[in-house]
Amino acid sequence: MYQHRATKTKAGLAAIAFLLITLVPMWGTLHAWLDQENVLVEKAAGSDAMNLAVAFDVHVQSVVRFVDTLTQDLREHAVKDRSDFGRIVKEELVLYGNMVAQVALISPEGMLVYSSLAPAFGAVDLSGRDHFRAHRDNPSKDKLFISKPVFGRVSGIWSIQFTRPIIEGDKFSGVVVVSIPTSFFSDFYKKINVGANGLIALVGMDRVPRAVASKDSGAINFGELLLLKSAPYFVKEALPEGLYRGVSAFDGSESLTAYRRLEDAGLVVLVQLSPEDYLMSSGKRHRVLIFCASAVTILLLSFALLIYATVWQHLKDAKALKQAHKTLRELVNVDILTGALSRSHFLEVLEKEFRDSESCGTKLSLILIDIDYFKQVNDTYGHPIGDIFLKQVVAVCCAELRAHDSFGRLGGEEFGVILPCTDGASALGVAEKLRLAIESSKISTSKGLVRVTVSMGVAFALPSGDTPSKLVVRADDALYCAKQAGRNRVCSARGNDDASQVTTMSTNDS
Repeated sequence: MYQHRATKTKAGLAAIAFLLITLVPMWGTLHAWLDQENVLVEKAAGSDAMNLAVAFDVHVQSVVRFVDTLTQDLREHAVKDRSDFGRIVKEELVLYGNMVAQVALISPEGMLVYSSLAPAFGAVDLSGRDHFRAHRDNPSKDKLFISKPVFGRVSGIWSIQFTRPIIEGDKFSGVVVVSIPTSFFSDFYKKINVGANGLIALVGMDRVPRAVASKDSGAINFGELLLLKSAPYFVKEALPEGLYRGVSAFDGSESLTAYRRLEDAGLVVLVQLSPEDYLMSSGKRHRVLIFCASAVTILLLSFALLIYATVWQHLKDAKALKQAHKTLRELVNVDILTGALSRSHFLEVLEKEFRDSESCGTKLSLILIDIDYFKQVNDTYGHPIGDIFLKQVVAVCCAELRAHDSFGRLGGEEFGVILPCTDGASALGVAEKLRLAIESSKISTSKGLVRVTVSMGVAFALPSGDTPSKLVVRADDALYCAKQAGRNRVCSARGNDDASQVTTMSTNDS
C-alpha cells in the first residue's frame, strides 16, 4: 500500500511539474501583457483627456473675454445715456446671438431696473444675489464677477451671471449683468464624445458646477450640488493643471480626470473619463485572450492527467520490472531448494572477499562440506527425504555462522562456507562446531529418525601467491582426505600446492 501511494505521489508530482512549467509562464506573461496594455490605454486616455481640457480651457477663456468686453461696453453706455441703453443692448445682442440670455441692470439698492427680456414691471429684489453683494460690499474693486448658476426670475432658466459694478463719481451706482445660459457651455461640451460614463464640466473654485455635459447631466440640480473639496483641482497650492486618477468629485466613482484651473476667472475645466469606457475595447480583447488561455489551460490539465496516468503506469511497470529483476537475481544468486547461495554467486563472493583480505591484510578461510552417503539416503528414503536432508544441513549451518559469513550450495550435496577475518585454527574450530551440530540433528522419516553426518575440508588463504581457485583446490583436497579417512570428520590443508599435507581435526565414524 505504501509503495502504491508513493507511485501515485511521483506521478502526481510529474503532472504538477508539467503544469507549473507550462501554466505559470503562460499566465504570468498574459497577466504582465494585460497590465502593460492597460497602462498604455490609460496613458492614451489621459493624453486625450488633457488635450480636451486644453481645448475647453481656450474656449472658456475666449467666452470670458468676449462677455467681459460686452459687460464693460454696456456699463459705459449705461453711465453715459441710460435712456438709450435699451437700443444699445438690442444692437449688441444681435452680434452675440444665443450666447447671451439676458442683459440686466441692478440699482444700488438691489432692485432690477432693466431687463432685455421684458420691461421690469413690479419689484424684483436681487439684493440677495451673490453677484450683487460682491460688488456692493467691495465698490472699489472693479473686477469681473462670475456667479454660480442661478435660476432667473425673469428668464426662467439656469444661467451664469457675468457682472461688473457701475461706478459714477466714486459712488456705487448699481451692477450691470450679462447672463450666459449654462446650456451654452453644456451644449458645446455634448458635441464631444467622452463615453457613456464620462463628463465635461466647468466648475468654480467655490466647488459649484457652472456647466456639466454627460449622459446624466440633465438630472443635475445646480442649486444644490456642491463637489467634494478633497479633489486636487480645488487646492490652490496644487499645480494649475494635471491628471487625477481617483474618486470622482461628482459621483464618487473611480475615474481619470484632466483639469485646468483658470486662476483669474476662478474656474476649473474638468474632463472626466471612466475606466469602464476607455478600457471597454481592450477589455473585450482581454476577455477573448483570457478565454483562449483558459481553453489552453483546460487542454494542458487534460494533458497533465494523461501524463499522470502514463507516468503512473510507467512507474508501475518499472516497479514490476525491478521486482522481476530482483526475483531473477535471487534465482541466479540463491539456490531455490535450500536458500543457500548459488554456486556462481558463492564464487563471486569468494573473489570479493579474497580481494578484500589482500588489500586489508586480513585472514580468509574456506570450508567445503559434503554430506556423507547422500546417494544411499536418496536410494533408501527417496528424493523428497533427500531434499529435507539438504535443507536441514543448510538450516543448521546458517544458525551457527556469523552474519558476515557466506554459505552456499556448490552442487548436489556439496556446500561451502566463506569465513572472512578468520585464520586456519579458528576455521577448524568453526568447521568442527558445524559438524557436531549437524551430527546431533535428527530428521523424522516414515522409517523413523535418521541422523546425517558430513565431511569437511578446511583451507585458508596464504600470505602470498595465492588465488581463490587455489584456495578452493586446497579445500577440496582436504575434503577428499576427510572422506578417504572415513568421513564424518574435518581435515585441513596446510600446504600451498601439497594437497597430501592435511590435518585431521577429529574422527567420528558413522
